[in-house]
Amino acid sequence: MKAVSQTAFLALADLRRQLGSPHSAISFVGSIVFIGFLFWLLAGFSIDHFLNATFLMVPILILAPATASITSDREAGYASILFTYPVTATRYYAAKFLALHLLLGVYLLLLVPFLAIVVLYGGVGWLGEIAMMAGWAILETAFVSALGLFLSASFGRRAAMASGFGLALVFVIGPWFLPYYVMAMPPDTASLGMRVLLFSPMMAALDATGTGLLVAENPLPAFLATLAVVVILVALALLVVRRFQSAEGWEVRRAKAAPVVALGIVLLLALPVIPGVSYREFPDSSGTQSCVSASMLQYCVSFETPQQIGSPPPSLGSPIQAQMIVSLYNDQPVNVTVEKIVVSWSSRFIDFNVTRAEFGPVEVPAKLAPDQNGAVFFRLNVTAVPLQVRSLPIYEGFPEYALIPMELATDGTRVLFYNELSVSGPTFERNIVWIFVGLEAALVLGRRLARRPRKALP
Repeated sequence: MKAVSQTAFLALADLRRQLGSPHSAISFVGSIVFIGFLFWLLAGFSIDHFLNATFLMVPILILAPATASITSDREAGYASILFTYPVTATRYYAAKFLALHLLLGVYLLLLVPFLAIVVLYGGVGWLGEIAMMAGWAILETAFVSALGLFLSASFGRRAAMASGFGLALVFVIGPWFLPYYVMAMPPDTASLGMRVLLFSPMMAALDATGTGLLVAENPLPAFLATLAVVVILVALALLVVRRFQSAEGWEVRRAKAAPVVALGIVLLLALPVIPGVSYREFPDSSGTQSCVSASMLQYCVSFETPQQIGSPPPSLGSPIQAQMIVSLYNDQPVNVTVEKIVVSWSSRFIDFNVTRAEFGPVEVPAKLAPDQNGAVFFRLNVTAVPLQVRSLPIYEGFPEYALIPMELATDGTRVLFYNELSVSGPTFERNIVWIFVGLEAALVLGRRLARRPRKALP
């Protein structure tokens, strides 16, 4: 219990030092303006893009204090004073690690007004998505903190910050942009690039949420790789802190840390031998009906709603009576027999009372005329309840569309479809964002000015 209380006390003291630094107010105001601009720009286009940019990019702000955390204590002599008390190296490292996560919590408080708008206008279904993104932000902060503390314990301030930001550009910014170039690369080079990115919690988060350019068939390998990297970095940093440095003799012991750094690099480079991950490209667009040709037939899957032309689309929380239609078209001169058709679907945005259907066996008639293919249709009534919209509607009269991934399997053929249903939400005036930006910035600056020492009156 004493160890926990001492670690918490040191973490809170370190957090107060970071928040009380001269540059903290500027950093927070810059973050507030940046987050407000992202919300104004992206929320009307894609809420997923806003959540990815804020939750997964904010931990980069933790990198600077992480890389300077231990080196600044050594240079200022704070470590020498601290270790005169009964503080173990393990508690010292744990306090640093915890303080950086507490700093993330302070940054995430800036998001609360914007997240409230997302839930209010976009639907309560976003609560689960926000909680999941917060979990990924914590994991990414653990990665950035472990990396920064490892570099801070192994090198001087300048070398730690330079190498830290270089690695952050690769593992945090890389997953955003590299997939755009992967599809133009040779297969071997593309495979190596994607394996290297599996180190990154950003890539693991995009794999799990399926909101990146490439959608992972199985997101577990990326998560396990990221978790392994965090554990290795924490263990190496703790080993360096405990065995190879002290407040008094760091310069003498620095050379002893070189083998540990080399071992860490070897372990990290060995991780890409994990099983590869299969990806598919996220669709640029979709519609209410999708068609794919396979095994002598054309398969089409669609959702139809009894919505009248000109009437508003279904609103959030209102049940929709719809039909899921499977159409089989045959342009061959002979009949084609299909044994069984299994269709399954799901959506983050819509709750369905039925998510799977089986049809068949069926014989699709041959082509009837040069301009008339043989066809067979299957229909299934479903009830759908919209839970959330993909983006905040900023223009009245423009419906939002909820993406519905679907899979059709028959006779060894597996086909993926992406359909849509229109959903409406309350219209959002996006310029209201700047009111929240101004209030948060005024709160931060006001607190900073209130803490400035005043000159004594003569």
